[in-house]
Amino acid sequence: MNALKAIQLMNKYSKCKKCGNDKVGGDEGVLSVEDNIFIRSCKCGWEIEIDTDK
Repeated sequence: MNALKAIQLMNKYSKCKKCGNDKVGGDEGVLSVEDNIFIRSCKCGWEIEIDTDK
């Protein structure tokens, strides 16, 4: 994934769409960017996984 796309996704999903939490790490949630997969999850159970190759 190119850096520009990763930054766009980070900005779009910086806050949880369910509860509004904006924290990641330490049981708060996950933000992971690997190859072409973007994953953002939250402690409330909300999660999104985006494959930029599709």
